[in-house]
Amino acid sequence: MSDPKGSCRRLPVSTATDLAACPFCASINLGFYEHVYAKHFAVICNLCGAEGPSRPTREEAGTMWNRRVHE
Repeated sequence: MSDPKGSCRRLPVSTATDLAACPFCASINLGFYEHVYAKHFAVICNLCGAEGPSRPTREEAGTMWNRRVHE
């Protein structure tokens, strides 16, 4: 799925990716959001739209998504 301008797209999560459930709605329906031109990624919840911090790789974006303030 792409945005109207075509600069961003949603990517599926591979089965090897271990992401924590969304901290806002507890959904496990997650994906990666890639900004095509800037080449950075973020995890996005496909249910509530929550988005994690942008990072240069999927792995780093997943790590940041899994971090929680209480940890």
